[in-house]
Order: sequence, then C-alpha cells, then structure tokens
Amino acid sequence: MGNDGNCMSRLSATVVNSLEGFFYRFGKVAATYPWALIAGCFVATGLACLGFLNFYVEQKPERLWIPQGSDYVKTLDWQAENFPQDQRVQMMIFEAEDNVLTAEYVREMFRIHEDIRAATTVDGYGRTITQEDVCYRVPALGGEQRKELWNIRRQLFPDLEEESDDFDWSLALDKEIYYQFYAKMPTACLEISLLEMWGYNSSVYESLTDQDVTDAVNGVKMAQTFSYPMNFTDFLGGVTRNASGHVTGAKAALTYLIMRVNRSEVTLGDSSRHAGLSEEVDIGLYNWEGTYIQLLLNQSDLLPGLKLFPESQRSFGEISSDTIFGDVIYLVFGEATLFIYVQLMLGKFNMVENRPLLSLLGILSTFMAVGLSFGLCSAFSLPYGPVHSILPLLMLGLGVDDMFVIVQCFNNLNEEERRLELRQRMATALRHAGVAITVTSITDFAAFFIGATTVLPALRSFCIYSAVGIASLYFLQLTFFFSWFTLDQRRLEDNRNGLIWCYKHKNWTPNECSQHEFCQSFFGNIYSRFILLKPVKVLVLLITAILFGSCAWGVSGLRQEFNPIWFIPRSSYLFQFLDRIYLYYPSAGERGTVYLGALDYPQEVYKVGQLTEEMLGNEYISHVDSWYDAMANYTMRDLGEDIRNKPLNDTFFSHILSTFLFSPMGSKYQSYFHFDGNLTIARPTPPVLACKFDYGHRNLDGPAEQIPAMDQVKQIVKDAGFSDFAAPIAFEYSSWETDKVIFGELIRNLCLAMAAVLIMTLILLANVMASIYVLLSVALTLLDVMALMTWWGLTVDIITCINLVLCIGLCVDYSAHIALHFLQVKGDRNERVRQSVRDMGPPVINGAFSTFLAFVLLANSDSHVFLSFFKIFFGVFIFGVYHGLVFLPVLLSLIGPPSYSTSHRVVSADSETPNVELELKEQLHSHSLPETAREKERVDAQGKVYVEVSQGGE
Repeated sequence: MGNDGNCMSRLSATVVNSLEGFFYRFGKVAATYPWALIAGCFVATGLACLGFLNFYVEQKPERLWIPQGSDYVKTLDWQAENFPQDQRVQMMIFEAEDNVLTAEYVREMFRIHEDIRAATTVDGYGRTITQEDVCYRVPALGGEQRKELWNIRRQLFPDLEEESDDFDWSLALDKEIYYQFYAKMPTACLEISLLEMWGYNSSVYESLTDQDVTDAVNGVKMAQTFSYPMNFTDFLGGVTRNASGHVTGAKAALTYLIMRVNRSEVTLGDSSRHAGLSEEVDIGLYNWEGTYIQLLLNQSDLLPGLKLFPESQRSFGEISSDTIFGDVIYLVFGEATLFIYVQLMLGKFNMVENRPLLSLLGILSTFMAVGLSFGLCSAFSLPYGPVHSILPLLMLGLGVDDMFVIVQCFNNLNEEERRLELRQRMATALRHAGVAITVTSITDFAAFFIGATTVLPALRSFCIYSAVGIASLYFLQLTFFFSWFTLDQRRLEDNRNGLIWCYKHKNWTPNECSQHEFCQSFFGNIYSRFILLKPVKVLVLLITAILFGSCAWGVSGLRQEFNPIWFIPRSSYLFQFLDRIYLYYPSAGERGTVYLGALDYPQEVYKVGQLTEEMLGNEYISHVDSWYDAMANYTMRDLGEDIRNKPLNDTFFSHILSTFLFSPMGSKYQSYFHFDGNLTIARPTPPVLACKFDYGHRNLDGPAEQIPAMDQVKQIVKDAGFSDFAAPIAFEYSSWETDKVIFGELIRNLCLAMAAVLIMTLILLANVMASIYVLLSVALTLLDVMALMTWWGLTVDIITCINLVLCIGLCVDYSAHIALHFLQVKGDRNERVRQSVRDMGPPVINGAFSTFLAFVLLANSDSHVFLSFFKIFFGVFIFGVYHGLVFLPVLLSLIGPPSYSTSHRVVSADSETPNVELELKEQLHSHSLPETAREKERVDAQGKVYVEVSQGGE
C-alpha cells in the first residue's frame, strides 16, 4: 500500500505540476499578446463558419430516430426504389359538442367539400390548379353511370336479382359489354367520407333531415360515387348506440382525400418537400396541400358547436422544421437573463469594477463556440435535427461556468500573488483555473464522445455537435475570454469606465457597498463552517440515504416509450388533429403494408394466401386486406375455379389478375401493383415487378406488446419463403424500432459515459479515492434525475437519453471542482473542506445557477424537446448542487484522501522579478507546513531556486 501510495503521489505530482506549468506559461503568453489571440479566435471562427455552406436540416423521421441498419429503414429504402408511392392522404376531423350526425352539420361538411374543390393554387410552371388536377382519380361507377348499367342489365337479363351489397357489374354483364362501358367510364377524385352516402349532388343536401342522416349511417353500405362496399360507421368517433345496436349519434366524423403525386415533376434531392418516410411530392401538390391547410384553418364561419381539425401529409415535416427554429425567443431571453446575472456576479456595483463588456464578450465566446461546432460539423455533412436547437443554450450554460471559474481563481489570489505584475497574476490565476476547467471539459467531451457511438442518428449527430462545441468552448475560454479578461483587468487597474473603456475616472475610489463579496462571504464565513458541524454531517448522510432509497424506487417505474409526434408543438393544428385521432379512434390499431418484390408470381401466388392466413392467426393482427383473397373469391364467382393453395401457369395468372383488377371490386387494388409495362383493360397484365397488401394490428398497449407484435409479423413474412424481397412496414414501426433499442442504448451510453468519467477524473485528479467520490456523486445525481423523470411524466426516449448524457457531464463539474481543490490545499480534512468550499463554492453555485437560468424559461415552451430539457436540467441543478456542495464535502471531511504529497515552488533568482514566484507556486495558497513536512532546496543552471515540499501525510 505504501509503494502504491508513493506511486500515486508521484503520478499526482507529475500530472498536476505538468498541467499547472503548462497553463502558467500559456497564461503569461496570452496576457502578453491578448490582441493576437483575439484576432486568431475571430479568424478561426470565421473559417469554421464556411462549413455552413454545407449546412442542411434533416426532417425525415427515419433518418433521425431509427437505427440505419434496421429492417424499417431497409424496407423503406426498398419501397422508395422499387415501389414509389404515387398517393398522399389528407385528412380532416369534424368534431361536434353534442352530435355530428345532424342534417345541419352534414350540410356544413358539404360546404367545406365544395370550398376545397374551388380552392386554387399554382404548380411548378405557374399554372393555376385545383383539387381536380392533383387528386387521385378512380373509375366513378356510381350515380348516372350505375343507372345506365342497370338499364342495360335489365334489357339483357330481365329475370336476374336486384342489386345487392356484393353486386358486381363485371359479373352481371358480358365482359365485352362491361369493358366497353368501363373504357368510357368517367373518373372522380377519391374522397372517402360520410358524404359518400348521398354523393355530391347539392340538391340532395337541401332537403336532408336528422332522421335521414341516422337512417343512412345505419342502412347505406355502398359508396354512391364509386360503388364500393363501405361501412360508414368506421368513419365515426365517439359513437352512441341504442339497445338494438343501431347508431344514434357520434362526436366526430373523419374524411380522407387521396391525392396523386406526379412523379415526373418530383425534383430528386429536394428535401424541402419531403414529409418524412421518404415520400416525395411534386411542387403542384405540395402547394395545393398548403392551400388546403390554410383554407381549413381559416374557417371562421363554422357553425356553432362544430370544430374542424385538418391534417396534410406535408404537415409533419413542415411543423417539425418550424419547431426546430421556433423557440429562438427562449434563446434570446436566456441570453439576456444570463447577461444580467453574469454582469452581477463578475463585477462590482461601481463605475470601474463592473464588467458589462467582459460579460457580453464572454457570452459572445459561447456563440462563437456554437459557430465553430455547427460550421465544422456541417463541413463534414453531419445533419442538423430537432434537438440541436438546444445547443446554443447548452453552450451558454457551460461557457458561463468556465468564466466564473477563471474569474474566481483570479479573485482568490493571495496577498503575495496580488503584488505580481498583471501578466504574472493572470498566469497564476489561469494555472489553477486551467486545471479545473480542463477536468470538467474533458469529462464532458468524453461523455459526449461516448454518446456519439450510438446507433440512433439524431443522438449521434447531437453528441458530435456537442463534443465539438465543448472542445471549441474550452479553446475559446482559454484564449478569447481570457484575453479579454486581461484587457478588462488592465482597464480596471487604470480606473477606466467599465462600459466606456476610453473614459478614465480621476481620483476614483470604490464605494464601500460595492466591496462586499456576499457570495464569497456566505461560503467562507457561514456555509463552510455550518456544513462541518457534526449534527449537520449526520443529517446530510441521513438525507442522502433516504433520497437514494426513494429515488431507487422511483426509477423502477420509469417507462420506455418514444413517439416522433412528441416533437410536434401541442398548440399546433397537427397535434390537435392527432389528439382527436387517438381520442375518437383508439381501437383502430396500427395499419401496415407487406411489400413483395419480383417473385415468380404465377408459381408463388398461393404463398400470398398462406401468408394472409398465417397473419390472421396471429394474436396481434386484427385484419388483413389481401388482393389475393379478393381475387380468389372473384375468380371462383367468375370462372368457378378455385385457385387457392396451388401454383398457376403464367397465361392464366395474367388473365385472371387483369380481369379482377378491372372489376368494381378489384379496381381499388390497381395501385397495389407495380408492373413492367402499362396495365390495359381486356388484356393480360404485364409481368409483376412488385406488389403489396395491407393489414392492421389490434390496439396494442405500449412497447411490451408493440415490439413483439412487430417482430412476429416480420418473422411470419420471413418464414413464408418467398424467392425475392418480402417485408412488412408500418408508420408506427419507426417508433417501435427505436423503442426496441433505446433502453439498451441508454444503459450502454450511461455505463460508458460513467466509465469515461472515472478514467478521465482518475487521470486528471491522479487520485483513486477522489475519483471514486466524484463518480459516486455523479451516480447519485443520475439516479435522482431518473426518478424525477418518472414523477414528472417523462419516459426513456431519445431526448431523455441526450439529457441523461448531459446530466453526467454537468454534474461532474459540480463535484470535480470541489474534489480537485480538496486535493490541492493543505491541512486536516475539515480545514481542506472549508478552504475548498470557500474558494470553489462561489464558481460552482454561480455556474450551476447560470446553467439553470439558461434553461428555466423553457418551462413555458410548447416543445417536447425544450420541456424535457427544462425538467431534467431542473433535476440536475437541484440534485447536482446537493451532491457537489453538500454530500461530497461531508464525505471528504469524513474519509477524504490526503492532499497531493509533493508540490513545487519556483523562486526566481534573476534581477527582473527578484524573490517572487514565477512558474509553479504551491498549490493555491501558502499555508504553514505540518510538522511532518520537509523542505529541500536546489538551484538549477539558470539560477532558479526550486523548493520541494515533501509531506508524509496529513
């Protein structure tokens, strides 16, 4: 143990003396040439900001929140290349206070429908377009067309049955007659709503009564425009029924508008019109969606008691993008608040000793760090995401911490050091401050560097931005801020005005009130003595034990859940729409799609039927809408041929598929196929390159059911044994894929970050016991913050993962400063704790409170990102300060490690600065040596006298 202690002592001396020697020499150079360093910082920042030429904002959820090697991203990439979507869905919800199923409200729905049809916008060529120009059109086998077909059928087959719900004109008529009529059949915009019960003849709605509406909901089973079978109760929410099960009322009605993407006009690589999920859109449709949203949001003349909530497929990307920059106001107010606080803490209340320009320049250095971070990361094509908007506030909080430490170390100079010339005083202050901010900056950097190894793209990008920002901030605090601090101190000592540096006050003396250091006096005369009272120590240990037990219990209730929708502001129209969707349609479950590639379809088509049967047998799946099952039923009715569970020859398959797809029942599945050629009526289909079919999950309760449901569907599709690509995908799988890995990523990142903290503090503190104490304080703070997350309604998601990594970096600052100073000063444990709290308490509490001030305004934010940061940083402030300034000093006073056993003083023998310390003065203050200490002098070749102080123990 003795040898180990001696080795650690020598290592301690080597590390600390080397660092202090470096910062002393660097401080002397910086204090000598401040303007050169300032100019260099401006040049470096300007060059780095050239990287903004490559700056881009990533809006796609699948490129932010999902592991890029996941099945979801692979399927999405395959779909974008092999089955590009040509449909986009717009929705709206009508919500009534009492009952939406009234004639008055239905007429209002029809009015809105007509307004949408009449709305105009322009396409990419300046042409005026309407909904008719950009909607997805399908054959309109209803209204007059159906009457005409019915007359033809009566003439040919007068004795056949009347039309029923499953009536199919392609089976009732000769195929040649049906195809001739189909070729001339008009098309209509695909719009699905309650209005389809009556069609779109305005005269029908004029005479409509409430009873007519109720009767239609319970009796009509077919869309009037398209002749599709349709259950209109599926579009109702908050439904009430009578004893016989008939619908008597509803709170909400849902409408779908299906639009067509003109893929020939989609500009590749134009991310400004990506609405997430790799869906691209032409400029005409994109502009129409904007007009549609504005039209519905400006419906100020809606009938009393009726509300309208619209949604467009461009909404998510647009609102997410606005949210990224939408809370800039909090950055502005946070900067203003911090400026006031920094000015109050750095300076004194008189015209000379106040430091407004230094405070402003110090805050400027944090924004220069942001510029360096963003510029350098953009230069290497790292994306900017929704969570990155918090970085300026983070840099602001961390930068102010370092400023307080530097200024406090200058103020802590003893009487002998204050007699040195300015550049030596500045160097001496930086010698101590440099080590302190190096310890915290490197541990912060290491924590974020570990986070950058995650598989989650948004978290990885944020951690890289943060790591570069912290390194930039560290560089700028040691150069830019320190140089301005030197100039400001030179100004102060020349009695020049704190705001107008060129104005010199003559015969100036400071007022007595401004000379009181209230924070320093509190920690030096009150708190440092109070915390060392034995009853207080016992109370602190008891409180810490109770806090540990209650927070350990609280962490056990922490849930794992992630949803990209949380990034939408609660006040936005999209959030209000989604809130109604979850409220009125909770049992709908998540809908998904199975994509199939270039199979040998005639030989493998029966596997599609087997796959649907297997999926329907799964406990997590509620329904499957398979074109194969519909085609098999149609073929049985048309040809009397059962095609299930057997391969088919090529000619027969192409024939029956074509016949089915041009039937009233099968025409809706035309968009479910991607052919190698054009689909033509009355002709066999071209070879199938890809196809899809839909399915739906039952309502699932959280990740405990969602993740197994997703995995089981994937496995069922994989086990089907198709010869080419086959995979399921659903919008919510993006969240479920993240949920699947997020908890493991959190544990991994936290463990690695804690290990990095231990290693870095061990290297920089060069003391095992002190490093373990710092780690313990960090771990306890982390536990408390995670418990606070449970109690405050936060879950384990990407944002909280980022915050918890930040938590480690920030609370290291509070503990490491105290532990480092405790190792540097001399005396018994209580005396060393008293000195550490007295000297480092003010910068620690000022740094912590300034960070809290930077984020406190976020409590009013409408953003999940900012609210999460506020809640967690509130916990970091409360618990981090408690463990750093309360628990750790008590622990050190009881079982603290010995101080550094060897320190050096360099005494100059030259004529320039006789008998004053130059490079490595004893750790912070000169103290009387214990009896066990021994001094040994030696003189080097340059005439400098080294005084080595060796101490065997305390």
